[in-house]
Amino acid sequence: MSAPVDPFNSIYNILIVVTIITLLARRFNFPQTLAMIIAGIYSTFFTNFQLPTLESEIFITLLLPPILFQETLHLNVDDLLDDSDIILSYSIIGTIMMVISISLFSMYALNLGILESILMGVVIAPTDPVSVISSFQKMGVVKRFQLLVAGESLFNDGVAILIYSILLTSITVGAMSIYDVSVLAMITILGGVIIGVLNGYLVHTIFCWTDDKYVKVLLTFIVVFGGFKLTEELGSSGVLATVFSGLIINYRCKQYGGVDNMSLDMLDALWAFVGFIAQSLAFIFIGVNTDIEVLISYALPILSISAFIIIARYLMVVILAKVIQKTRNKEIPPNWILGITWSGLRGGVSVVLALGVDSLGLPQGEEILALTFGIVLLSNIIQGITMSSIAKILNLHTSSSSVNIFGDLFDIEKRYSPVKYKKNRSLPERMLFSFPEYLVNETRMGNWFSKQILNVLGWINIVMIKRIPKPEDTFIHKIINKMTDIAIKILNWISYYMEKNREE
Repeated sequence: MSAPVDPFNSIYNILIVVTIITLLARRFNFPQTLAMIIAGIYSTFFTNFQLPTLESEIFITLLLPPILFQETLHLNVDDLLDDSDIILSYSIIGTIMMVISISLFSMYALNLGILESILMGVVIAPTDPVSVISSFQKMGVVKRFQLLVAGESLFNDGVAILIYSILLTSITVGAMSIYDVSVLAMITILGGVIIGVLNGYLVHTIFCWTDDKYVKVLLTFIVVFGGFKLTEELGSSGVLATVFSGLIINYRCKQYGGVDNMSLDMLDALWAFVGFIAQSLAFIFIGVNTDIEVLISYALPILSISAFIIIARYLMVVILAKVIQKTRNKEIPPNWILGITWSGLRGGVSVVLALGVDSLGLPQGEEILALTFGIVLLSNIIQGITMSSIAKILNLHTSSSSVNIFGDLFDIEKRYSPVKYKKNRSLPERMLFSFPEYLVNETRMGNWFSKQILNVLGWINIVMIKRIPKPEDTFIHKIINKMTDIAIKILNWISYYMEKNREE
């Protein structure tokens, strides 16, 4: 009978493992994610060395949201918008192409059933290039290339999880009509996007209201974990909600202020740390749940499907690159095509989805689980170790290797400044990221409403300055006078920015 797990010992042990593995991996320039997987596998041979037990639901709820949120803070949203056509093409169309190709290979080459083959395609389609992004940052790889790789990974997780949820619902409920599937997809997508956008706007508004750096940090934690859980409870995509809330906070803080330098330091340090811990736990979780004997028994299928995935991904990247060049007049260089192909590692999301498939009790569920673990392990071994060398060979790096994970994201002194509103963006982009400013600047209703506010503020100013008699010089009256002066300054400040915003 095994001894009960001591929560303190398990948490303490995981901190020791993460610390030692991180030091060794960085010292010997070894991919950290692969090192964490190996550490997880190695820990299973020591029954007295307790590590936290992570169920797949815990991974999804506690580890995936901070990883996604940190990635959204790392992205330059302006560049993301400029290349949104490329990123969405690879993350949506490319993911669907990979699902179809892997499903066909699984059905005809690995002799999986139709349902199992489709699930296999969905499980393996999303990429998770955490380790290679870290290597890119150290090497100073071209930022636009990093953006394409990270952006694809960020959104294809949501696409894969969406397809997976629809399949899971179909299996649980039974046969679903095309109408039912369409309604479920719309609720999942639109619900996640709407909740994420609303959360992002709410958090940024509170950022502009308060100077309290601790409140600002706590708000980000609430929107990440609480927003994800709430969205999932409502039957929508928590992944999309987390991604869009992060993008809205990122963009609006950069364009319109709301975070000072002190709050920046806290957000930077805390989310870098939380993301690091979450990623470390995720890959240790993969190692702990890896059964080496089962992987050896499936060695040939794992090798064959891994090779096929690389070939299929290369063809997908090439085809979409040619389509994008013809339709959008954007060229993706040949060395970038090879780099995007090789950086398509598989990771935690694939493992969690595979664990969910295994729990369904399908005849070939164990085989899907074994193949997934093998593909994840093999991609991190081969592509993870060689990615730095491949990047150098493909000349993906720049002369500067100094990369700030947050860039100039929150380098803003003022509370709120609407003067950076960009009219050259497309209408959906302006309405998504700058909806209040769009209403004031580009709609008749917004212009009329802003004029009325200015008139009211002007009237209040007149009343407060000219019609209120000056109080006697007592302590209470001094306090009242000071509060009045502060109110006048606030109103003048609002009037100034609204007038300036309207003139532009």
